[in-house]
Amino acid sequence: MRFNDTLTNLVKQSLEVGATPALMGEPGIGKSSFVEDLAYSMGTKAFVLPCNQLADKADLTGARLVPTADGTSFHQIFYPHHVIQECIDYALAHKRERPILFLDEINRTTSDVTSGALTLVTLRKMGHVELPDNVRIVVAGNDKGNVTTLDEASLSRFAIFHVEPDATTMMSILGNDMNPWVSKVLTQHPNLIFQKSPPNAIVADGQSDDDDNDKVTLHELFDSGEEMNQLTTPRTIDNLSKWLNTSDRQELAQYLATPVQISGRDTTLLNEVIEAFTGDTMFTTQLVAAIAEDLASNTGGQQSNRVNVPKPNCYVSLKAAGTVTDLALEIEQLTEKEISGSLLYALKETDDNSRLIEQLAQAAKQIEPEHTRTLIEMVTTQQVDRQNLEAFLDISAPVVNAAKPVLSAFL
Repeated sequence: MRFNDTLTNLVKQSLEVGATPALMGEPGIGKSSFVEDLAYSMGTKAFVLPCNQLADKADLTGARLVPTADGTSFHQIFYPHHVIQECIDYALAHKRERPILFLDEINRTTSDVTSGALTLVTLRKMGHVELPDNVRIVVAGNDKGNVTTLDEASLSRFAIFHVEPDATTMMSILGNDMNPWVSKVLTQHPNLIFQKSPPNAIVADGQSDDDDNDKVTLHELFDSGEEMNQLTTPRTIDNLSKWLNTSDRQELAQYLATPVQISGRDTTLLNEVIEAFTGDTMFTTQLVAAIAEDLASNTGGQQSNRVNVPKPNCYVSLKAAGTVTDLALEIEQLTEKEISGSLLYALKETDDNSRLIEQLAQAAKQIEPEHTRTLIEMVTTQQVDRQNLEAFLDISAPVVNAAKPVLSAFL
C-alpha cells in the first residue's frame, strides 16, 4: 500500500477503534515521515523511539533494582525510556489530544528489545508506569532482511499494513524544496522511487580474531546478511536533493568532466557522487542524464559568457600541413601540453578538423586538467563544434575512451 491519503485514513480509523497499526516495509521509504505527518494531521505530536538503537530490554523499560526504605531488601523500579516518558507527560498535559508513541524499527533489534516493545503494546505499561488512555501506539518495521521474526501471537496484536513509497506524495510533501532535476526524474519515472543496487563483491581491509592477515568483508563487519550497497529510497533521494540544491553548476560540470572507474565500470565522478546517495540504480542513471542534459543546454537561469579557448602558437603549422605524413611530423615535435591544447582548439573551431583531431587524439596521452575544465565549459554552453566533437568520439584511442562517458551525454 502506498503512502497516500488512503493509507492515512486507514491508519486513523485503526487508531480510533483501538487497534495498533504496524507499518511494514523496506528501510528508508518514509515510514517515520508518514507517522509525523499523520500526527500533525491529527492535531497532535508523534514521539519517535528508534528501537534499533536500544542495546537491551533495560534501555526500553528502565528497570532497576533499588534498596527498600529499611535497606533490608530490594524492589524493582521502572524508569521508561525518555521518549516514552515525554509522551506520557505530554498526554497528561494535553488530555484532549491523542499523541502517538511511534516504536520504529521494532523488529530490527534484539529479540529481547522486541519482546519488551510488544509487552508495551499489549499491556500499555512498563512495570508500574502506565500509558495514559489518550496515547496511541504505531509501530514500524522491516519485512525483509536481518530482522527479528514475530510469531503469529505477536502479529495478531497489530493491523499490519505492508507499505511502499509513492513518488507523487513525496513530491507533494517536499514541494519547492525538492531539487528540480530530482523532481523531473520522479515525474517521468515515478516507479524509480525505490530501487536496490545490483550486488557487488566488496571487501574491506581489516583483521579478524583468528588471523591477522585475513581480510574482513563488510558483510562480516556489519552482519547485515546483505552486501553494503546503497538504495534508492525516499530518504536517500531527499538527502541527494538537499545536496544538489547546495551544489554549484560549474562544480557539477567539473564532476561530470572527470572520468573514474567504479568496480570496473567507466563512468564519471558525478555518477560516483550520486551513487553514494542513491546507489547504482536506474534512478541514478536517469538523474545523471537529466543533469548532463540541463548543463548542456545551459538552462537554469544562468547566462554563460564566451569560453576562452587559447589558440596554441603551433596551431597554424598544424593546419598548414598538407599531408598526413607532414601532420604527423609536426605533432612529433609538440609537447604534451601543446597536443592537448591543439586538440581543444580543434574541437572548438568550426572548420572540418576531423583529420587533425584524429592525429592529435592518437598522439595525446591525456587531456591536460586545465583543458578538461575548459572542454566541459565548451560542451555545457554549446561552444564546441558538434561535427568535430562527433569525429573525436568516433576515434579509437585511450584519450577518447576516457572522455566518452562525459562527452557522449551532450550528443
